[in-house]
Amino acid sequence: MDQNARPHGFVTKSIHWLSAGLIGYGYLKGLDNVSQLADPALLQFEVTFAIALGALFLVRLLWTQQFGGPTRLPQDAPKWEHFASRMVHIGLYASVFGIVITGLLIALGYATPVLSGLFLSSMIAAHETVLTAMPLLLFAHIAGALWHKVVRRDGVLESMTGSLPV
Repeated sequence: MDQNARPHGFVTKSIHWLSAGLIGYGYLKGLDNVSQLADPALLQFEVTFAIALGALFLVRLLWTQQFGGPTRLPQDAPKWEHFASRMVHIGLYASVFGIVITGLLIALGYATPVLSGLFLSSMIAAHETVLTAMPLLLFAHIAGALWHKVVRRDGVLESMTGSLPV
């Protein structure tokens, strides 16, 4: 029986924490109003940031699927934990990709007058919906990690932080 999680490798940990930092940065510096995109430098920065974030998450997804492994849950963990972990991770990836795609479409809609009406309004609504869902998924992700630290004590949190299990 596998009682403790194997540690993630350096690349997986690096991508994970860089992703967390970029998501945090994106939330902290987010726009107050779409009209701020009238500044060409800010529009360019937002597009570049969105592309970089999307690319990082695509690399992260491919890396974990091919090399790093998507989870460190012990095989003997209850099925509900495996299911919950999978759903939260799928939700996080979907949210990031949703934020990136709708953000890029907002930039396109703002920069293209013919798309400024219903299209732009729809993309803003979709973007705000995904931006609202993401913190809930992050909370579930962190709560799950703490569950494994405090209740299960199986090393899942430590597999990503690098500290030794207690």
